[in-house]
Amino acid sequence: MADPSAPSHDFDLAYAEEDMGQVPGLFGRAPSSDGHGIVVTGECPRCHGRTATEYRHGAPGMGTKGLRSWLAGRQPAPDLARDGELLARETQFCECGHPHANLPQDAPFTGCGASWLIGEPAQGGAA
Repeated sequence: MADPSAPSHDFDLAYAEEDMGQVPGLFGRAPSSDGHGIVVTGECPRCHGRTATEYRHGAPGMGTKGLRSWLAGRQPAPDLARDGELLARETQFCECGHPHANLPQDAPFTGCGASWLIGEPAQGGAA
């Protein structure tokens, strides 16, 4: 059951690129459905929509070993402690999926335009 005191998704909020800084709060992390990445989930601090971002193991910033590892078919082994440290330094973006008013056609994500840092994400399912 949803917390009645929690703000709901503000669909009327217009798109604006806004850095929200370090956001205290609960963001979950869980393995992706295929096991080749991590999905960070939580609530956008600007529009309060549910957001989820997948980071693939071996992507820049996530412990990639370079083209040789990829060609040899070796994927970096998941390491949730290391991945959590990397995710804490990764800028998150609102990916709530709602095309807020004034969303540019070339926007890299469908959301409200907010960005933030999360610190150490919680392990397990969605927050």
